[in-house]
Amino acid sequence: MKKLIIATIFLFTLFSNAQNTNTSEKNRITQEEIDLLEYSLDTLANAVVLFESGNTVFKIKNDKIVIETKYFFKIKIFKKEGYDNATFEIPLYNSKNNRETVSNITGFTLNGYEKTYLENSQIFKEKINENWKSVKFTMPNLKEGCIIQVEYVLNSPFKFNLTGWEFQSDIPKKFSQYIASVPGNYVYNRQLKGYLKLKTNSSTVKKNCFRVPGIAGSANCEEIKYEMENIPAFEVEDYMTDKDNFVAKIKFELAETIWFDGTNKKFTTTWEAVDKEFKTDKNVGKQLKKTSYFEKLIPIEIKSLEDELERAKAIYSFIQNHFTWNKKNSIFKNVNVKNAFENKIGNVGEINISLINALKSVGLNTQMVLLSTRNNGNATKVHPIISDFNYIIAKIDIDNKTYLIDATEKLIPFGLLPYRCLNGYGRVMDFENDSYWIDIIPNENSKTSINVFLELKEDGSITGKLRKKYFGYDSYFKRKKIISLIEDDSISEFESSFNDLEVINYEVVNKNKKEKPLTEIFEIQIENFENLNTIFLNPYFDEKLDKNPFKLNNRLYPVDFGYPRKYSTTFSLEVPDNYKIESFPKNISLALPENSGSFKLLVRKNEDYKITLSSNLEINKSIYYNFEYNLLKELFSQTINSQKTPIVLKIR
Repeated sequence: MKKLIIATIFLFTLFSNAQNTNTSEKNRITQEEIDLLEYSLDTLANAVVLFESGNTVFKIKNDKIVIETKYFFKIKIFKKEGYDNATFEIPLYNSKNNRETVSNITGFTLNGYEKTYLENSQIFKEKINENWKSVKFTMPNLKEGCIIQVEYVLNSPFKFNLTGWEFQSDIPKKFSQYIASVPGNYVYNRQLKGYLKLKTNSSTVKKNCFRVPGIAGSANCEEIKYEMENIPAFEVEDYMTDKDNFVAKIKFELAETIWFDGTNKKFTTTWEAVDKEFKTDKNVGKQLKKTSYFEKLIPIEIKSLEDELERAKAIYSFIQNHFTWNKKNSIFKNVNVKNAFENKIGNVGEINISLINALKSVGLNTQMVLLSTRNNGNATKVHPIISDFNYIIAKIDIDNKTYLIDATEKLIPFGLLPYRCLNGYGRVMDFENDSYWIDIIPNENSKTSINVFLELKEDGSITGKLRKKYFGYDSYFKRKKIISLIEDDSISEFESSFNDLEVINYEVVNKNKKEKPLTEIFEIQIENFENLNTIFLNPYFDEKLDKNPFKLNNRLYPVDFGYPRKYSTTFSLEVPDNYKIESFPKNISLALPENSGSFKLLVRKNEDYKITLSSNLEINKSIYYNFEYNLLKELFSQTINSQKTPIVLKIR
């Protein structure tokens, strides 16, 4: 029998500057580690991984091929806040015929020179559902300054579950290593994710390393080693998509199996094959053939609309108002548009496939788009991985303009996708031609503007009006919030942001007209200042930035706002003769390169009887990359400092 040759597919160029790492030496606890009081590269860290490793081999056990991975962890805990890192949870998957197992769980906690060993009675099993259970344990005798050491072996019969290795976590790591011996029978695509570089990336071939009893022939193995050192903790910050997109890790995906007799099975497919399969799939293709069903349901007044855009909007409202979303994203199973329509409730697949069918039934050019939501990670573009997708929307082309729409949210206007869908790109499943990628470009007209007109009275009280107008996503989010509250709650919420402010009258314009901007009008009165001799007044009211969302010294992953946004404030205050304008914010003009963002403030004082202020903060891009982070952080910092500065009025 001819021996198999390694044929592993690489998604990145292999290189190696590796030297052999003496694993047993790394496992040994040193006096330096015992005496360690803090981690020099992150002095605020509550704990640090001193050394960790995973070692994977393919073995024959009980006449089955299993993937065996030995795990080792050595962790120094500096503070009580780091005790969470001494709790381990090992998820185990089981199907009808196979199951994963964990064995040889051992460990100890070292305080000084005293070892406290993990007992079997401290290891617990928990059933999560029919397919998952977990094994949990917490290391004993935890104290500040202790070191914990843990080992266990995980056996998996599922060849898809060569899950790779996660180098980065929420605490820093001095050294992390993953070693695997993969028989040439199994061909895996692999991908290095995140923004950190490998210290070691090596690959060698070991001859005739894998045999199956009773079957002639043998396979070579690929011996691979990946290592990283001085790995920073991954810190979650505002304005990011799924953490899984950015954590440093090696991911494996089974592409093909090649058996000793030369037979093979491919698991990585092509988009042409996916398109063909989806055409006949009972949850997708067959559900997209229900146009005649919806044609009977569409009111004649909608069908008779001559303008295509008006017809599309009418269909969108018809489906949107008919359905209630059950908050489930099912797209490849449990999709039945007829049952869903009859019951007036459905999942994402049922609602948006109904929308596509309804649009097609009135002669509009519509396709289905697969996408991955913001909390689901990015879909792989290199080759089809259908499990990457968890959502469906509709694409419609009218007068050479493309609209992406989703009917699951009742308050979302036509052409505006829910925020969860703003995740870069999607795959248009055009079954008449070939499927293709499309960029998801968010609505750029999202803005909040506030106009304030106040008058200071001689007795120190202030009266006036405040008008807040919301556009785009800002309008949607505010409308959703207002509808969920009664009017008195909206007033109380606004008043609670200020001392001594009372709302005399409150009005909402376009509350139930989702296609139009939402406007709030407040008639206000401010009195009973603690010191009438000196009055401090912030012109931004509750629309100012209170804290900088960007705190990291260095952020490797992008800042993803989802959509561009603008905030403008126009303020006017008339002042009586017995008061004078003592001080006010300084004029400022800040701009990011290529007009990607800016903050401008212009203040005018008309002697002592009037002061006006005009302010604009613009975030002109959806995504800012790591090299833009510090400038963006500084823009927010200076904006916050400027908005904190009050107008100061003093009695003469």
